[in-house]
Amino acid sequence: MLLSRLTLTLLFGACCLVQSATPAAAQTANGSAPTERLTVLPDAAFEALFRKFASPSTDFSRLYSWDAQMALDAAVLRKGRDTLTFRSTFQSVGTENVGSQVSVGGTGYILSLGYQHAHSPEVMLSAGLTHLSSHLTRDLDEKLDEIRREGGIIPDVVDPSEYNVFFFSARRTLPTWWLTPEVEISIQPVNFRFNGRPAGRVRPIYLGTRLTPWRGGGTSIVVTTQHEIGPNGFNYFAVAFQLDGRSRPEGRLQLFVGGSPGGGLHVSPNVGALRDGFALGVRMAFGA
Repeated sequence: MLLSRLTLTLLFGACCLVQSATPAAAQTANGSAPTERLTVLPDAAFEALFRKFASPSTDFSRLYSWDAQMALDAAVLRKGRDTLTFRSTFQSVGTENVGSQVSVGGTGYILSLGYQHAHSPEVMLSAGLTHLSSHLTRDLDEKLDEIRREGGIIPDVVDPSEYNVFFFSARRTLPTWWLTPEVEISIQPVNFRFNGRPAGRVRPIYLGTRLTPWRGGGTSIVVTTQHEIGPNGFNYFAVAFQLDGRSRPEGRLQLFVGGSPGGGLHVSPNVGALRDGFALGVRMAFGA
């Protein structure tokens, strides 16, 4: 009952975001004048991230010590305020070293194909299909054998290793407000498999926020949060110091600290794998 009420509340909030924005037929989402001419690959963004987890120690600490990912976000086709998009993310999760070698315990990828409509410079509406697949490695088997020999605990991962979800989302920016807030709400009601076999449950609601407490001279401080509501849900908070913000709004280089309270591990079509705990990281972003 609580989840149903929360779902209705967030859906109502997404509608309010759209209705409260003034449509701007003469502008696209980035504020430039739209063109009705069909363009192929008008823009793309590439990013790379590395994150090292620290205290507190959890049952997953030895199995999930760090993670790294590379992502490509491309506009495939654009006409006026409508865009066909493609996003891919490849992630590696590292265990504690097995002996002296750097060990990768799991890999995964996210592929997403979507349609975006720039309702106004401040409001973006999206819908599409996302696929996630994750795979374990021999390094993980070796680390698990080591923990068993020592009499340690082998924790369970309750989330499925594969997702296929349809999503419907709305993103609203408020550039004239204090802290320049940005809010994104995404609904993904069901997980399925293409072969018809049973699929695990998906958390149906994703909420992301972004605030900018300070900006100046090509640098800024940004606070972001990511939340998924449902079974094994999570709340992730991060503070990033961004450099070279003149060339890209989010900065070419970010140094960040972040964390998710709890002691579990989550697998999500929105963020990939995420371990609860405190982490330090670096992110680089480039546009084309």
